[in-house]
Amino acid sequence: MSNMENEDRILDELLSNMPKFTDHRPKEEVLMRVQTELEGHKIEDKRNKVSGSVSRWMPLVVSVASVILLTFLVSSYINEETTMKEESKADRSSKEESMRSMDVTEESVEEDKSIETNDSKSKEQEQEQANEMTTMASIVESPVELIPLNTAATAVYGDSLNGGTVFHFSLVENAYSLPVTIIIPKEQIAIDFPGITPNSLQLYERYAEMIDEEALGFNDYHPYKGYFVAEENVLKHYLPEGHGYDTASGTSIPYWTSINEIFADFDWLARLNEDGTPSVWDQFGPLDEPTPLTGVNGRYYHKYVALNGETYLTSNVNEVTTISEAFDQMKKRESDLYIPVIPNEVTYSYRDDNGTSVIQFDEPLDLTTLDRKDATLMIEAFALTAASFETEVKLENIVQQQWEEFDLTKTLPKPLGPNGFILQTKQ
Repeated sequence: MSNMENEDRILDELLSNMPKFTDHRPKEEVLMRVQTELEGHKIEDKRNKVSGSVSRWMPLVVSVASVILLTFLVSSYINEETTMKEESKADRSSKEESMRSMDVTEESVEEDKSIETNDSKSKEQEQEQANEMTTMASIVESPVELIPLNTAATAVYGDSLNGGTVFHFSLVENAYSLPVTIIIPKEQIAIDFPGITPNSLQLYERYAEMIDEEALGFNDYHPYKGYFVAEENVLKHYLPEGHGYDTASGTSIPYWTSINEIFADFDWLARLNEDGTPSVWDQFGPLDEPTPLTGVNGRYYHKYVALNGETYLTSNVNEVTTISEAFDQMKKRESDLYIPVIPNEVTYSYRDDNGTSVIQFDEPLDLTTLDRKDATLMIEAFALTAASFETEVKLENIVQQQWEEFDLTKTLPKPLGPNGFILQTKQ
């Protein structure tokens, strides 16, 4: 017998001697168990193949998954919140509709009335606040006009301010600058400069552009070209190219005169180009150093009749160094524009009396022999001339003891500036 046949015989004997096993499970269950085992083996094989690759990319996968999850959660939260709000609005709307369609209790009616009353009051308060804001805005931004003083005197004195602020300004006619003194009412100052005392530059920047110069019969001159910067007592004027203030004496004189009249609380003026370099002034060259401002000091006054037919007091062009020289120059006619306030037949002398200037007329002066306005202008011209030298003046040998609001038995009050106006907003 061959070896193969011997092995087959042994195998048959073993099989015949084995106990018989009977599987009572349904065929479907056995098949499912076999498929499960096969799938398990397949998954295990794939896991072993990609385990190295997964371990390298796992941190990135986790990060991306976290972002996706966070985005999903936020989006879900927003959608849920929006849905809840919409449902809440819908519920409220439904409830309000139901309330309108059904009878409510007396307590509910009272509550509704209270709510309506509060809403009405709230709306009224809001309307009042809006009206106040509109009124305030109209006060601040409305065009303004200059109203002449309602007095015989034309200059501004301390007792005529009524708590207001003096704003020195200048009106330009052709090549001539006329100084004016504007009273800004305290109510306007409180609105425009709450809690502070404005200087001349702040006043100029606030009001100059609002003043209608042409309505007064003068040139539309202000505001100046360029812009200003204040550094302590130095006023810096940054001028644009081609500003034209230096082209001739007819442009430089009103520029320089008006600057001195308006910015009297500064000591120096620096004229600069827009890039900060010194301005090159025609006929003078580069202005490397600031120029001193003289203000309205050392002036004497005479009459000027403007093209609008009005007569004003204005200061001199010629320089004087002493008050006696100034009083003497008041008698002289310098040009057709400047008319002396002193009639030709009236003469006088000057003396200093313990710091007070005294003008004594050589002959008793009867003011009623003069035009009433001219007589008042003469009195004020003496007072303004003295004030420009930081003193006061007394007039002697005048027939009248009282003229208009002036007590001629006493030293004349010191004026704050000539040609007074009151700034008033247009309604």
